[in-house]
Amino acid sequence: MTYKQLNKDQREVIQILINKKENFTTIGNSIKVDRTTISKEIKRNRYIKSNYYDTFDFKGISKAVNDCKILQHPPYVCNTCPLKNTCCKHKLFYDASIAHEHYEQLKTYSRSGIDITPEVIEEIENSIVPLIKDKHQSINQIYANHDDLIYFSKPTFYKYIDMGVFSLSNLDLPKKVKYKKRKRKYNKERRELSLLKGRSYDDFCLFTINHPKMHIYEMDTVIGKRDDQKALLTIYFKDTHFMLIRLLDKKTVACVNEEFKNFKKILGIKLYAKIFRIGLTDNGSEFFDPYQIEKDYDTGKKIANLFYCNPNRPDQKGGIEKNHEYIRLLYPKGTSFNNLTQEDVISLENIINNIPRDSLNGLSPYLLTKDKYPLFINKLSYISYIQPDDIDLSPRKDASK
Repeated sequence: MTYKQLNKDQREVIQILINKKENFTTIGNSIKVDRTTISKEIKRNRYIKSNYYDTFDFKGISKAVNDCKILQHPPYVCNTCPLKNTCCKHKLFYDASIAHEHYEQLKTYSRSGIDITPEVIEEIENSIVPLIKDKHQSINQIYANHDDLIYFSKPTFYKYIDMGVFSLSNLDLPKKVKYKKRKRKYNKERRELSLLKGRSYDDFCLFTINHPKMHIYEMDTVIGKRDDQKALLTIYFKDTHFMLIRLLDKKTVACVNEEFKNFKKILGIKLYAKIFRIGLTDNGSEFFDPYQIEKDYDTGKKIANLFYCNPNRPDQKGGIEKNHEYIRLLYPKGTSFNNLTQEDVISLENIINNIPRDSLNGLSPYLLTKDKYPLFINKLSYISYIQPDDIDLSPRKDASK
């Protein structure tokens, strides 16, 4: 039977029948495809629920499969596993809406100037990528033994790696790191072809016009010295000028994802969906996993929307940029963040949020937020009131000293 791409309705049927513990033959017959199509669909679009790995991290999914014999057999996911609530291993799930979004993303990659289908990408990911990453085989060795699967030229293979088609980087190719890497191309295509689809600044403007009562926040990161590893994640709520500040060990997508997982855990999904309903951020790579912010991975439902400013347009999120001036009062540019502690950041957050603002009719962001969103303030138990005369805006000593 010829493989055909599935639509969202078919994926919803797959999810329902998996949860009813039907076998692949029954599922395939119900949507008129072969059982092998069901197997490929689940393996291709299952996601990992983990505090360590990103949603579709190939290495994380492979580790989960290797660590659990149940995941090595149909249905290849934990949807109906009776141990899923007590098991300490990484878990894999299949959800129709998440699977369809992932498929659309792969389809975008496959049609953006490359002559390769999502099926071939998946086969190479499963068969070839582990030989390079885990067994350190050379490209020449790969082509000598697998020319039946890799039908395109070596330069094309290198180009696909640069474009991010496979979960490989130049660091996985020892001989390639001697040459100049084309970093910009991958980032540009990833932004334009995947992230910005339905998430551009124009989409943000239209969405907020159509949903005027929804809560809006702006998000950014602040760095200390250029070579610092640590950075500050800042989240600014437009209606009250309240700003959350989180200390990141690294300015990476994994660290940002971890903070949003904590927000969901602390606030609960209902309050999280209200407070983080509409977000606007820049094109920094640390924000390159919007699904972690937008989705409730327990139910698969989309509970929030994240949008991206146009490149080099920080003025499109002017509120948070202005609020960063308070950070620079205490930690001027050139101050290292590497030795900052969580206690330092809590103190910084409390000081900034207790400064009265003329734009708020003399109220502070803390008092206004406590009045409008008391449950939110109560959930963040570390937040406290500071008397106006006790606010100290003196520059702190360099955190590196």
